[in-house]
Amino acid sequence: MEGDGVYTFPTQSRYEGEMKDGMFHGKGVMYFPNGAKYEGTWEKGICKQGQYTFSDGLQYQEKDWNYCDGYDRRFYTERCHGLKPAGKNVPLCI
Repeated sequence: MEGDGVYTFPTQSRYEGEMKDGMFHGKGVMYFPNGAKYEGTWEKGICKQGQYTFSDGLQYQEKDWNYCDGYDRRFYTERCHGLKPAGKNVPLCI
């Protein structure tokens, strides 16, 4: 595949952007089923740089990131101490 295109994964994640030799190559956006997206630059199928936007609009870039670290949005100290990310809330009737 060459030029601009759309590729949908079996997981329903979707890439829209430039392709070369059947690989993501150039500028593109990866959309995820949870509403998040990654806008970046790709080289031979590998993402080289970009910005991840969570479904709530919070944006992540490797530089100038002052809040959380990593895909699961834990704070850096939580990662260092092995604390797990919060799971789904479960309402309890007491």
